[in-house]
Amino acid sequence: MVKVPKNAPLELLGPLGCGIQTGAGAVMNALKVRPGSSFATFGGGAVGLSAVMAARVAGATTIIAADVVPSRLELARELGATHIVNSWETDPVVAVREITGGGGAHYTLESSGRPAVLRQAIDALAARGTCGIVGAPALGTEASFDVNGVMTAGKRIIGIIEGDSKPDLFIPALVELYTQGRFPFDRLVKFYALEQINQAAEDSEKGITIKPIIRWES
Repeated sequence: MVKVPKNAPLELLGPLGCGIQTGAGAVMNALKVRPGSSFATFGGGAVGLSAVMAARVAGATTIIAADVVPSRLELARELGATHIVNSWETDPVVAVREITGGGGAHYTLESSGRPAVLRQAIDALAARGTCGIVGAPALGTEASFDVNGVMTAGKRIIGIIEGDSKPDLFIPALVELYTQGRFPFDRLVKFYALEQINQAAEDSEKGITIKPIIRWES
């Protein structure tokens, strides 16, 4: 149970409890993205797009979103990404290095749950950079990386659950950022009536809707 201000738009707040809190918290609480730094998210769903918005709030000056769905990439740009990368068309590791002047990103976040994409997120790091893992593959999934590439460059890889958040503190903070116009997570949401629940599930699976909300009509 989380207490929010009386003027909070309750119909919008459900998604804050999971994906949106995870993406924003990964940036603000776990990675602690610094002003003036570079950040790249690998995955442009609710988690990745929330991370983009949070990176902007945190003051990152280079914000890169990599995904394979053009509409999500365009939304990422509208929400604060300074650069977008279509991973079907461009090697995202090469792209991140080019965008950052060859050094790589200070922070990366992997939210797709794909081992190959995690490897890209690690390889795209700058020396002493940190990669956060929030993507959830099937239990028992293993991934590989270049051990020497991580060790000699002083890279770090950290697992993040629900954005390392204390929900009773962090969710009201996100609500306040929303009311200030600095965290427009409503751009991720589409409402469906109860009788449209199957359509909502289908649209979510196809990537048409980032975060569907079923609304019971009185």
